Amino acid sequence: MAESGVRRASRVQDAVRLLFVLDRCGAPCQSAGEGENRSVAVAVVPGQKRLQALDFWLRNPDYLADELLNQIEISDAHDTEWALDQARMLLAGDEPDVSRYPMLRWRFGAWEPLDDALALLLAHGLIRVDAVGEPPAKVERWDYYLLAAGRELADELRTGAPDLAWYDERAVVVLAVAGQRSGSQLKEIQYRQAEYERTVWKASINGITERVRERFERITAQRAGAGA
Repeated sequence: MAESGVRRASRVQDAVRLLFVLDRCGAPCQSAGEGENRSVAVAVVPGQKRLQALDFWLRNPDYLADELLNQIEISDAHDTEWALDQARMLLAGDEPDVSRYPMLRWRFGAWEPLDDALALLLAHGLIRVDAVGEPPAKVERWDYYLLAAGRELADELRTGAPDLAWYDERAVVVLAVAGQRSGSQLKEIQYRQAEYERTVWKASINGITERVRERFERITAQRAGAGA
């Protein structure tokens, strides 16, 4: 259902991006239930809604930068300067355009079919996807487990493939913004963006780069004036 002229990632790009999302943003898990196979899980992202919300921020640097600015304005935390530096990098030059892979506005917000990319990770024994509930009729959600082999590959890629460093670095920022909030909570935050909320169903969500750059300049000017 791709729109004509809309930039799309390859299956491998999607798979690598999701691998780093699971590695960096997944909640640690010592064991995912019973049985030998389950014991090798090292992290989990509970629910596709959370996975899609995390992926949206990774694929849209301008929206990620704007959420960093939201947190800067309501926080006196010691890492405010880090957040400001990250927002600056996300908005620098052609970064928002080069790194953006738009997502569709679907029933519950930003969405993209991820089955092909997840299947690639599954086929290589890097992740596991478990149904919560009673499949197929009463599945409440799907949980996405990163396996030990997946973490090993993520470690190899971040040290041995510099071209992929962007995915890893941005996934760290996504986690800082999202924390371990539920998918519903993250979607609620994203819906506060007017451009996101007003996108018609099944259309790609447009970028907000210029508006966020103006906001960034305003915030940095205010902080400089206040001697921050």
